[in-house]
Amino acid sequence: MRLGTMATLTGLLCACGTGLQSAPPDAGAAPKEETLPPITLEEIAVTDHEDGTLTVRVRGEDFSTGSLLVMTRRTLATQVTSSTELRATLPPSFLEEREGLYLEALTASPQYPHGARSPRLGFNLPAPELTTVEPQSVPAGSSEPTTVLLYGKNFVRNSVVTFRGLTYPLHVVSPTSGVVNLPPMLTPGEEEFEPIHIGVPAPISAKTNSGWLTVSAPSP
Repeated sequence: MRLGTMATLTGLLCACGTGLQSAPPDAGAAPKEETLPPITLEEIAVTDHEDGTLTVRVRGEDFSTGSLLVMTRRTLATQVTSSTELRATLPPSFLEEREGLYLEALTASPQYPHGARSPRLGFNLPAPELTTVEPQSVPAGSSEPTTVLLYGKNFVRNSVVTFRGLTYPLHVVSPTSGVVNLPPMLTPGEEEFEPIHIGVPAPISAKTNSGWLTVSAPSP
């Protein structure tokens, strides 16, 4: 990155509010920071189930080498994939405060020699989702634990499964899949379809929607 671009971005990061720091009275008017077009959030999802790291992808305009994403005044490790897309990683330590989260894009280029900043884009942490339960039906009365595969989004380590009011550890294989072992000797359910869901810990700290599992009586 050229020295001038680095200095401009450093000034943007140190600025208070949306303008650069004030210049001394005898230095004349400070160069005016410009405004980038608004950014939109294309995706935010867990990409590391071990520590809960998130990846964020935004769309906008006029990005260039050295453009940065800032989350609530914290600079993110940013990848410029094109002049209209930025990607960044969002470590769990940045999510201790969950209220008032926002993203900004910063850039400095020949088009914006004094730097430019996008309007703030508020966002929420992604909700975990449960999309598939396999198998959908398991036999009652097995003497061995019953293994169920669960698929969805935004799973992290130490997630738990709730079924029939009891919780069981989920072995999280990836942010989109996990395995749970239900206890032996399950009894047939009073309802044909029984709810099963996943509780996901920090940084997500939420429950998924319910999936559905049938515990059927063994064939005579």
